[in-house]
Amino acid sequence: MPHSVDGFEVTFTARRSWKASLRLHGRLIDTVPVTWTKGRWQAGTDVFQEVWFPNAEERETYRTSTRPFKVALAIAKNYTQHPHQFQEFTGIFEVQATGEQLSEHSIQTRVLRRFTAREALANA
Repeated sequence: MPHSVDGFEVTFTARRSWKASLRLHGRLIDTVPVTWTKGRWQAGTDVFQEVWFPNAEERETYRTSTRPFKVALAIAKNYTQHPHQFQEFTGIFEVQATGEQLSEHSIQTRVLRRFTAREALANA
C-alpha cells in the first residue's frame, strides 16, 4: 500500500524489506534504504541519522562513498519489538555517510536536507 510522503508515493520493495520505492505519478524515481527515527540525533546544528543495511558489502559501499544518497525515514509502532513493525513514513532525506560504522549493520550519516517531489520534478 503506497504512503504519501513529501509528494512521493512510498512503498516497501518487499515484505520486511529494508528498502523503499519512491514513485512520482506512478514513475519509479529511486529505491532507497528505509531507516528509523530512533537513529536520529543532533549535535549543534548538524543532524545525524543512523542507517541500517542487512548486507555487509552494501553497508561498506555506502559507508565509504562520498556521494549523498536518499533515505526514507520511518516510525516503528514499538521500538522494543524486533523486527520493528512499521507505523508510517515521516520524510525523505538526502544524507551523506560520515565514514563511521555504528554497529554490525549500521553506519552514521549526516542529514543534508529534506528531499521533496518538487525537487525531483525540477531536476528531471
